[in-house]
Amino acid sequence: MKNINDVKKIAVIGSGAMGHGIAQVCAQNGFMVTMIDVKQEFLDNAIKKVKESLDFLASKGKLQGTVDEVLGKISITTDLQKGVSDAHVIIEAVPENMQLKKDVFAKASSACASDAILATNTSTMSITEIATAVTNPERFAGMHYFNPVTRMKLVELIYGAKTSENTINILFELTKKIDKFPVKVLKDRPGFIVNRISAPNQALLSAILDEGKIHPAQIDGKMKKMGVKMAPFETADFVGLDVFCHTLEYYAQTLSPRYKPGKFLLGCLEKGYLGMKSGKGIYEWKDGKAIIPEMPDTEEITPLHLMAVQVNEAVKVYKEGIAAGVQDIDDGVKYGMNAFAGPFALASGVQPQQLTDCLNYLAQRFKLDILKPEPEIIDGSFKTIGR
Repeated sequence: MKNINDVKKIAVIGSGAMGHGIAQVCAQNGFMVTMIDVKQEFLDNAIKKVKESLDFLASKGKLQGTVDEVLGKISITTDLQKGVSDAHVIIEAVPENMQLKKDVFAKASSACASDAILATNTSTMSITEIATAVTNPERFAGMHYFNPVTRMKLVELIYGAKTSENTINILFELTKKIDKFPVKVLKDRPGFIVNRISAPNQALLSAILDEGKIHPAQIDGKMKKMGVKMAPFETADFVGLDVFCHTLEYYAQTLSPRYKPGKFLLGCLEKGYLGMKSGKGIYEWKDGKAIIPEMPDTEEITPLHLMAVQVNEAVKVYKEGIAAGVQDIDDGVKYGMNAFAGPFALASGVQPQQLTDCLNYLAQRFKLDILKPEPEIIDGSFKTIGR
């Protein structure tokens, strides 16, 4: 394939929340889509979910065309080889299991057209390693959507070691055509851009829970008063404490042992307290909402501390060459986390000494050397870096 105009048909492997969301946004924007899964019941349930989503959009006047027209662009099959045979772009959205992904791509790359592009929707796994299962790794890349796909704008496009420029450029244009915001991730590093910038705050939340001196509601309550839709500990429960711990374990193996989840979180897992999905986690949950008790604010951990951690990690991401520039980092965090603005933009009016003091305080109090301030934070050059 030479360019985006050659892309007419997309295959999506996996019909779970991410898979059927990807299929829906592609069909809504004019592409023919084949959704593939191992069981017919999975596919039937996915089509039902897509129809519910489309009905909702139509009721709000936000759907171009009719529900039936969009559904008419989606076909389903349990035959992977047949499903990918005439696709121009193949997007995998199966569970986060390396061997499963490799098996899927080994089958898909041998059955699809020689110039078809293959992409994985992984949020954590190495693009380069998955690519070892593909017959032509130049046409393979990461295409990381954010959940829920139908509402979140960001798509991270990740280069593997052998990914060609043309492959990324076609996926970049495809992302724009399905009304999403593409950001290129130049290096295949753990967490890519957005999740990597969130990682140190995840370790900090775990350390706060272990210390036990500050109630999570004191921090979350303050964030809620500032207009944050979902506060940090509430988000951990919403995502699932099992997923939260799995992510920290992954970063402990790939970035630093200091990311290892603490005793509080591991204790929750042992008791089956997984957050929203089990009705209890850090908080009690009822009707899909966390019951966050009213508590006095704390000045020990403030939004400024959390922002300092983010911008410090954003500096590392830029210095490691993971993003082309600070604007891509800011756009990634803004659109991938539904944030008001990215870390560099948010910190632009803050004095370097304030950020430095925040980071040193956190690193010492919680014995987390991953939070120590970068030189560019200390001397204030983070405000002009990459500009």
